[in-house]
Amino acid sequence: MRRILLLPTILLLAACPSVPPQGEVEDPAAMGRPLELEQREQARTAIKADADSAPAAGPDARSSSRVLAYVNGEVITYRAVLLKVGPQLAVLGEEGQKRQLEDQALLDILRDRVVFHASVEAGVRMTRDQLDAERALRMKDLKANGGTLEAFLAERGMTRREYDQGIRREWSMQRFMMSALGLGGGDPRVRPMTDVFVSPDEVRKYWERHPDRYREPAHAELHILRVKADRATPDREAAVAAAKAKAEVAHKALLDGEDWVPVYRRTIGAEAAAEDAYGLLSFRRGERAAWMEEFAFGNPKGTVCEAPVPLGTSFVVMVAAGFAAERVVPYDEVQESVRSQLGQVRRQMASYEVELKLLERASVEPAERATDLRDLLRASRRDLMDRFD
Repeated sequence: MRRILLLPTILLLAACPSVPPQGEVEDPAAMGRPLELEQREQARTAIKADADSAPAAGPDARSSSRVLAYVNGEVITYRAVLLKVGPQLAVLGEEGQKRQLEDQALLDILRDRVVFHASVEAGVRMTRDQLDAERALRMKDLKANGGTLEAFLAERGMTRREYDQGIRREWSMQRFMMSALGLGGGDPRVRPMTDVFVSPDEVRKYWERHPDRYREPAHAELHILRVKADRATPDREAAVAAAKAKAEVAHKALLDGEDWVPVYRRTIGAEAAAEDAYGLLSFRRGERAAWMEEFAFGNPKGTVCEAPVPLGTSFVVMVAAGFAAERVVPYDEVQESVRSQLGQVRRQMASYEVELKLLERASVEPAERATDLRDLLRASRRDLMDRFD
């Protein structure tokens, strides 16, 4: 209220000319300051006091326009986070989980923007025709999964322009990174920044250093036919005897040289036989009952058990289907798979190295966000090295 009362007074005083003092004044300093100056200074003091006492209006933490960071001058707002993880945030109830997801999303966004700005600087551009073709492919995938572009955009609160911008960024980043890693399909204007070639010598040395990773445990295969007593039969003993007789018939047919499949189908029915892969089991040592493993690992392929094995009210007929002892897979058998695995690891390691180099050249603010991103990339690289040393 003080402000409202003082300002009209100032205006009125300013409109009325001050009356000069009459007569002579021996000491001009004794005249004092003009009244309107005193009133103006009092008004400014009152206004400043009101402003200082008013509570400061902090930024809305959920405002989509809230600025989170800058990458080479580009403003990254909270809306970028919402576009990336908005649907996931909507289903989270705990604030701690939301903040964790938001922080992770922001680091992912900064990571992408650093690469994207490097691609723009290198001259990687997506043409209008390329954009239309890529959009058409994505819409085809959406339609195949029962969705539409309109529903996709509505779920994320995204505009068509933002959707197209996302496609452009992803396309440019992919082309840049492919060329930076020295891979095909990139952009000729981007020079390789690292080497991802895996030599044959590296492949063999890796296989020699990690025999346990290429060790196959002993495993066996076994044909097993289980004839169960009919529980619907009132006479339990008669039902068990009937099951035993049926198993003995199947057992004799196998001993006489008949193939497993027709015997199995005739004994339990064609439909049931097809559903359980004709009783073929594949297992490692220690995964089955001792009596079953003893027969499977102790007999050559094609051996028929001596007699049906009683198991409760059932009877089991077995035929050995072969076994293999524990071994380290020879180098010639795993060479290509090891090369492929090391190639993937090498490309991922090189990707971290390229991103770290780009981060050193980029301007990311606040500085602590750049530090967080650097720590994330280094930690990811270290974890990968520990897993594939």
